[in-house]
Amino acid sequence: MNVWTKIENKLRAYASKRGYTCDSCQKEIFDYPYRRVCDACMRSLRRAERVCEKCGRETRADGICLTCKSHIPLFTQGFSPFVYYGDTASVINRVKNGNRRLAFFLGEEMAQTLMSALPDGNVLLIPVPLTKNRYKERGYNQAVELAHSIYAYLKKHNYSARLELNALEKTRESGEQKHLGFLDRAKNVLGVYHLSKRKILEEQTVVLVDDIMTTGATGSECARLIRGAGASAVYLLTAGALPEL
Repeated sequence: MNVWTKIENKLRAYASKRGYTCDSCQKEIFDYPYRRVCDACMRSLRRAERVCEKCGRETRADGICLTCKSHIPLFTQGFSPFVYYGDTASVINRVKNGNRRLAFFLGEEMAQTLMSALPDGNVLLIPVPLTKNRYKERGYNQAVELAHSIYAYLKKHNYSARLELNALEKTRESGEQKHLGFLDRAKNVLGVYHLSKRKILEEQTVVLVDDIMTTGATGSECARLIRGAGASAVYLLTAGALPEL
């Protein structure tokens, strides 16, 4: 770990404990960081009542969603605390578009979801990477910010986890995916990611961390590589998942 990474981690830890307003609407909160968003903002966030047993998206019926039935993802299972829809989608998108502070709240919600889904712990957290050029443009990777928040919360609650930021690399841009279906997205991300650390993945329970799951193509491609390196299971943990349409 270089000196700048250490400094950034210290600043992140300091910032996570300091705040007096809702991270979403900036209304005053006097018991921050025990609460990071106000009651009104919390009520506006959508949680799924019924989810797909495979990818974790909100579904209309029990079992596996139509997307997974058509194209089974290569990750073991997916989890998300929120539904990526409406006001909730706007909140999650703000992490990507400049509000890094919201990663504290969303990461903690994701950590609680993970602890509930995999109570035994002993997981390896790996954020989905950006290309170097995209990282320079944005100045940060939202998946990394979420992963740091998740890891800090897990450590605080004595949940066994490790965080690895450099096992997975994104070697080139995959292009705009917003309006693509699963097959086109899968073609778009094929060969985009590269494993730079294979040995550490052997027989590990890996949790991929990302902000949004739409079709699951990105998580599936990353899982394909990680499982190919000998991981025993690869889970996908996102802040929000697009509901079954």
